[in-house]
Amino acid sequence: MTHKKIVIVGGGPVGLSMAIKLAKQGKAVSLIDQGLTKANDARVLALSHASYEVLSELQAWPDKDCTTAINCVQISHRGLGITQITAPELKLNQLGFTVKYASVCAKLEAIANAEPLIQLIIGNVIAVHDGAEFATICYSDANNAEQILSTELLIMAEGGKLLADQPKKIKHDYQQQALIFHIQTTQKPANLAHERFGGIGPLVLLPFEDHYVVVWSLASDLAEQLKANHPQLISALDDEFTQRLGGAKLLSAPVIFPLHLIQIPQRVLKRIILIGNSAQIVHPVSAQGLNLGLRDVVQLSDLIAEDEQI
Repeated sequence: MTHKKIVIVGGGPVGLSMAIKLAKQGKAVSLIDQGLTKANDARVLALSHASYEVLSELQAWPDKDCTTAINCVQISHRGLGITQITAPELKLNQLGFTVKYASVCAKLEAIANAEPLIQLIIGNVIAVHDGAEFATICYSDANNAEQILSTELLIMAEGGKLLADQPKKIKHDYQQQALIFHIQTTQKPANLAHERFGGIGPLVLLPFEDHYVVVWSLASDLAEQLKANHPQLISALDDEFTQRLGGAKLLSAPVIFPLHLIQIPQRVLKRIILIGNSAQIVHPVSAQGLNLGLRDVVQLSDLIAEDEQI
């Protein structure tokens, strides 16, 4: 068994940001992930201005050609009118950005690789155990050999799969799926995002480059039906909202994923702390997933900085 002072499980943006934050405090950190390179992940993130500041402080903000500013969010409800939030109202240059997930990961991974206080371990974590004096992590390494680490502080940032059997304070199935795809509209986005309520499901249009990324929360059966029938999907989208933008043209095959809410009641155990999606999974309409995770990183790293024993 090998002992490490601090171990992070999960090499996504939250885990990597946490490792870099702690290394900047002069703390040695080991991070375990089964595959850090996310170059083939085509997801687009909606990040708040606060998340932009966190990543910029870490010098991990992606290059300009990988990001699109959101300067205004227009919120409408069928039959109830329209309101909007603008960056100048909040005395900000931008409300937030849409960003390529792979670009965020690539920046963070490059910084972590160059940081001598961060040890990146490629491995598949099999189990973790919380103890009074140490937490232990069992994983299979790149050669498929089983390894065990002990640590005084284990930070879980792997999305919650390893602790799926933990008691949940809230576990709610929305019986919906998020349908995600890219569209071109006659009217260009011009850094304007849309949120639409009151129809067949909450609809979000995020400006990205010269087009929109659509996140549409629909009843599971309907999401499956529209995913399989692209003309019907665009017709339904135009009826729902995009006709006012001159109509939509599909740019990418839609993908879907199930929607549910999970919160773990006790996020601080004896030697384990849960952050990001390991602690909570929320509905995508609020666009808070990674934004909450980066907020966790800031708050936890500040607390650790105050503790001289860690």
